[in-house]
Amino acid sequence: MRLIICLVVLCLIGCIAATAQSIQLSNWTTMSSLRTVRSADLDQSGRIWAATSGGVIVVNRSSGKVDEYRNVRALQTLDCTALICDRTRGMTFVGQSDGALDIADSSGTWTNVSDIRRATQYTRRRINDFTLRGDTLFVATDFGIVLYNTKNSTFIETIDRIGSLQERTKVSGLCILRDTLWASTDSGVAVAPLRVGTLRLPSVWTIRDTSSGLSVLKINSISANDTTVAVSSDYAAYVWANGRFELRIGTNQAITGLSLSNGRLAINTATEIRTMDGPLSTTWPGELIGHAWPKTSTEDLLIAFVRDKALAYIDGDSARPVVVNSPISNQFAHMSVDTRGGVWVATDVDPPRTGQGVSYFDGTLWNNITSTNQPQLGSNACYRVSSLSDGTTWIGTWGGGALRCLPTDTGIVYTKFNQLNSSLAGISVDPAYVLVAEVALDRYGRTWMLNEQTVDRVVSQLDNGVWKFSSNCSDPRSNIFRTIAVDNNGTVWAGSPSGSGVLAFNDRNSPDADDDLCNVVRTSNTQLPDNVVSCIRADRSGAIWIGTAKGVAVISSPSTLSNTSVPYVRRISSLSTTVVNDIYVDALNYKWIATTGGVFVLNEDGTEVIAAITKSNTPLLDDNVRTVAVDALSGLAYFGTTNGCSVAQTSSLRPLDAFAIRCYPQPFKPTVDGQVVIDGLAPDADIRIMTVGGILVYALQARGRQAIWDGHDVNGTLVPPGVYVVSATSASTNSSAAGKIAIIR
Repeated sequence: MRLIICLVVLCLIGCIAATAQSIQLSNWTTMSSLRTVRSADLDQSGRIWAATSGGVIVVNRSSGKVDEYRNVRALQTLDCTALICDRTRGMTFVGQSDGALDIADSSGTWTNVSDIRRATQYTRRRINDFTLRGDTLFVATDFGIVLYNTKNSTFIETIDRIGSLQERTKVSGLCILRDTLWASTDSGVAVAPLRVGTLRLPSVWTIRDTSSGLSVLKINSISANDTTVAVSSDYAAYVWANGRFELRIGTNQAITGLSLSNGRLAINTATEIRTMDGPLSTTWPGELIGHAWPKTSTEDLLIAFVRDKALAYIDGDSARPVVVNSPISNQFAHMSVDTRGGVWVATDVDPPRTGQGVSYFDGTLWNNITSTNQPQLGSNACYRVSSLSDGTTWIGTWGGGALRCLPTDTGIVYTKFNQLNSSLAGISVDPAYVLVAEVALDRYGRTWMLNEQTVDRVVSQLDNGVWKFSSNCSDPRSNIFRTIAVDNNGTVWAGSPSGSGVLAFNDRNSPDADDDLCNVVRTSNTQLPDNVVSCIRADRSGAIWIGTAKGVAVISSPSTLSNTSVPYVRRISSLSTTVVNDIYVDALNYKWIATTGGVFVLNEDGTEVIAAITKSNTPLLDDNVRTVAVDALSGLAYFGTTNGCSVAQTSSLRPLDAFAIRCYPQPFKPTVDGQVVIDGLAPDADIRIMTVGGILVYALQARGRQAIWDGHDVNGTLVPPGVYVVSATSASTNSSAAGKIAIIR
């Protein structure tokens, strides 16, 4: 009997070891901005197709529905730069900045063509424009012109030497007038007859330049109708007439769009769309960055591209804006998830140059917060967002102070803090220019916020309505710290992006400074990999994790900090020399390390890499992940890049306080479903899967709310159909529960 018991125990131990929990990622989606339109056209149904910096949108004007296409199961990449609809065949062609060509048919099925994208002999492969003639798609690129046969899906030829122009000349636009192809370039307009056997011969091209009436050589746009061709430079639009280009419209504002529709020449500047008769009287919903005026057999529709608001089209006598539900920017510089599951995104990667404010996603709608629609923000140079356990999120700005945000069922409550109403201070040359980086909450309920580049302080503290500040106790002249964490002992850890390492101090929650702790952690006195620190995070066991330009380190015993000694710093050998951008500690105490080479998930103590997430093995947009966050309630992981955000469903879910076991799918068909999810687990659950007769089939452990089983027993054999009992116990809560799984074949 004892031998039988030992064998059962050994089988159970082996089963648990073989099924140690890992990170499961599924149901990938993408978050990106659809608010910057580069090109638009009408399909055979009258729908508007628009290429944007974050994908493609399709607008059904009758229903108001907007369909969105991004990289998952549609496009190859997101930065769409050109678009044309073939209304005869019901096809839409989309070109992208990296040379990707994507083709949608009338049913919305996409075909990806990667030949131009893979043509690495050309340094620049951006697709700038299309024009169609029969079965031939003419593609304007940064290295010349490519001809593609739409009927048999083959490339015809590549013209990378156009007449006497420099080899690999960028072609900004294309059009066809009768039997001639016209191309706009930075060196004038190139024209060639289409009846020739090949366009690769330089001799078939004629270059129209200043001798043909152009005042400048750089031509940005070109368009044609049935009778003539129009082109535009930065400040003038010309029409081909009488064997030369004649000036038709001149302006002192930059021209960003050109069309020639139904005999009507039009250009747009930031403030208006103008024809030869003068500006249209239409009131547009914002700054114009381009326009299209496509003509079909039933209508011609004026479509304006509006900065940060996608597009608007003429409906009767007014402009009807199209509402697009997306973030304002593709730059996910920094992210956090609040206690309601809302995602906050700071957009400034290189403050104060690129910021467009903050985007907030409540799970359904995006709310874009800018200094225009929320003047309290003060500055769109938002480079840090910090969501705290008290339900608030703090927006740190470069020059505008801090904005505290409290989402409620009726909206967001905003409170602004700067040098006028807090202990925050400005930079030395401008006391009103206040830089606020990350914010943290300590166990006493005090809010700490890093106040960069001040003269006399490094951090401000808000305690029950009372403000005070702390100077750099190690070096009062060094006040550039951008990332912060507070450990279980109340010690504040601040990391410097400028090479000052880590500053650690503890005021003991007392006004008496005599017992304060202060020290620095640097490469000179510890095993810290580098003094350039990108992020500091406290994990669920109280350890401090430090991301640097040369890897990751952890302080497992931060309580050993004193004024004369620093705690032991352990390097994570698996990520040595890795450039770390961000660290997130999830509900299971796993560490998600965002780097320039993807995201690596470490187990609790960092001794094992349990997942490596890169472009090569997932739909991740970019291996250079700037920021990462995981929602403990939904298990959604957010990977922010400068090209948008990839989102995946994960098994990283906070366990429940008490068991509420639910198994799905039911019934479970292993050969079809692959895995069954055991949901509703309490912390650190031991799970046994047994027959109804009590025979153990499988055993596993789960740290979080879910466990996964593939329907095989401990020997790897698929179990027979029937009903199986799931028995779960938790030593943490001293509780147990049971559920059932029905298996069919």
